[in-house]
Amino acid sequence: MLKRISIILVCLAVGHINVTAQSAVDPEINKKIRQEETDHSHIMHTMHFLTDVYGPRLTGSPNHKAAADWAIREMTSWGFQNGHLEPWDFGHAGWMNERASGYIVSPIHDQLTFKVWAWTPGTKGTVRAEVFQMILPDKPKQADLDAYLDSVKDKVKGKLVMVGKAEFLQVVIDVP
Repeated sequence: MLKRISIILVCLAVGHINVTAQSAVDPEINKKIRQEETDHSHIMHTMHFLTDVYGPRLTGSPNHKAAADWAIREMTSWGFQNGHLEPWDFGHAGWMNERASGYIVSPIHDQLTFKVWAWTPGTKGTVRAEVFQMILPDKPKQADLDAYLDSVKDKVKGKLVMVGKAEFLQVVIDVP
């Protein structure tokens, strides 16, 4: 019986210690956190540099390296120590889409609007070739994709390959 009472007293004492420890929290802490965010936030500054200044970036690209170097300098200015990039061999040079342009030359002359897939190799100057429109199977298994690519490999040789369905943009000219 004495053992049970001792265990109950120990449990009550531990419970009292936990309650006492919780009451030591600053009741104004939420207000202080909000005030710090309002007065000293770097969120928009950081987002501006990572999105507007360094823009889109792929692993290993010049923009990726520049953004990482900027982040280290920024965190060092905040008081962080030993900021550095770990060496890592990506396996090939980085890629950045600096410029891409295309034109339809037959049967009409017009500018072609397109997006370049990442890691697409560049050309050495102007290229003039027929176009092959490759429409990939929807959600293929690896075997299906391999079979499809094998079936078109002779059709793409020496051609500009445009992947995906064309999107037709409606032009509306309203004259007031």
